[in-house]
Amino acid sequence: MNFRQQVANNIERMIGYSNKNKARIARELGVKPTTVTDYTSGRSLPDAQKIKLLCIILDCTYIDILGRLDEPM
Repeated sequence: MNFRQQVANNIERMIGYSNKNKARIARELGVKPTTVTDYTSGRSLPDAQKIKLLCIILDCTYIDILGRLDEPM
């Protein structure tokens, strides 16, 4: 699994743990719902500012989104 897909899977997992749907997350991020879908499908990656905001919105850490550097991909 490549980094992009790992991040996509992690974002999807953290959304699943939250009580929020993708439309609400998109509103809170200030993006279109299709952008959140792009993040969770691996079509695009959020920039650093959006990752920071995702962590706040989803009540998680950077590691939850990006993964650990010492884990194999």
